[in-house]
Amino acid sequence: MSTREDTLQEHVEFWLEELAEERPASREWFEGLSEADIAFALECMPFEQRLTVWQAVPPALRGAVLVELHDEHRRSLLKAAPPDALLQWLGRTDPEDLLELMDDLPGQLGRKVLRRLDQEEREQLQAALGYDDNQLGRWLSFNVITAEAETPGRLFRKALRETGLPEMTDVIVLVDEDGRYKGCLSLDAAMQTPTQAPLSRFIDPDILPLNPALSLHDGAQKVHSADRAMLPVVDENGTVLGRFTARDALDVIVEEQEKQMMQLSGGGLEEEDLFSPLRRAVPKRSVWLGINLVTALLAAWVIGLFEAALSQWVALAVMMPVVASMGGIAGSQTLGLAIRGLATGQLGAANVTSLMRKEMLVGVVNAIVWAIVIGLVASWWFGSAALMWVIAFAILVNLLAAAAAGVAIPWVLSRMKIDPALAGSVVLTTVTDVVGFFAFLGTASLVLKFVGA
Repeated sequence: MSTREDTLQEHVEFWLEELAEERPASREWFEGLSEADIAFALECMPFEQRLTVWQAVPPALRGAVLVELHDEHRRSLLKAAPPDALLQWLGRTDPEDLLELMDDLPGQLGRKVLRRLDQEEREQLQAALGYDDNQLGRWLSFNVITAEAETPGRLFRKALRETGLPEMTDVIVLVDEDGRYKGCLSLDAAMQTPTQAPLSRFIDPDILPLNPALSLHDGAQKVHSADRAMLPVVDENGTVLGRFTARDALDVIVEEQEKQMMQLSGGGLEEEDLFSPLRRAVPKRSVWLGINLVTALLAAWVIGLFEAALSQWVALAVMMPVVASMGGIAGSQTLGLAIRGLATGQLGAANVTSLMRKEMLVGVVNAIVWAIVIGLVASWWFGSAALMWVIAFAILVNLLAAAAAGVAIPWVLSRMKIDPALAGSVVLTTVTDVVGFFAFLGTASLVLKFVGA
């Protein structure tokens, strides 16, 4: 745990102790804490205490804190708040932050919030709300510097000194007299243009705008590849909708990676509130327990096919988990690598075969090494040379299957528009269990039939 999280946990402990002593929550509790800090601390608390502390958060901060909360935590607080109080908090919230909250607001309340904005902000928000939740146009920043293309350098610099420069700005967006997009130039070039020269003479053709219909993932990758602090977002009509910054791109990439890691470890629980009510927690867990039950029954069915071999050779039952475990671990390593490649855009149709070949070679080397080690251990443990060869062969087969499946499963699932981080581990476990048990017990059955143990 980081120093920041340690400090916030101390705040949470203090708050809970104060509430346990029936002392009222105080605004002083939040001094020195950012909106993100307050959100983190609230998520660490059981719901009843969270609600009590939330009511003490200064109204001016509540909209920004709501934006920082994860979806389920945010919805629980919005649901518990009176509509009039919500309208008051949201009236002080930045329009860009309102975008994150609109989907969670009742329809009537959302319309009231829009009516309170000035015309420009309302038009910006309505345009952004026209895009899907996973599209760039929904999450752009409106704070972008534009200038008429024919503006002389001297006048542009004078205007910039008066208005100031937003952070994360290294690109100036040029428009025509009607406000339509004309091109971009770097901030450095704009600051060095001759006094009377129009900015349009220094347009940089390498700075390309983003289409608002792009996915967040693709938009983040384009900003990262451009090596710019920001890129403008422009629709098909040439309207400059806003910008997408490198900070936004980093947030998207980090969030994707965290989501995938959580899904790999828990199957879709990345947004679950630690203290969510049973009625919400139980269904989420039950779905994945049911899916895992089906895969476990399939593996049990394979084992049942070789009941005779297990009854004759008891050592098989002892060593079965070793075969499945080795395949599962090897497959998980490859699966994680492939999912990371898909998430970062490094894995595609052009190189998936190369990755498969490389992982198979890694699997061959590991399989040979560990097949020998486990075979020797089995031979020493049970005093059976036959068992040594049986388990060595099964380990070899299962590690090769795990390597192939670790690349193929996420690739196929992504082509089928199924999140590989969500379903990949379940499918991989099925493959390594079934292949491992079949190779181990099937080979053992042949040995018993033709050689004897």
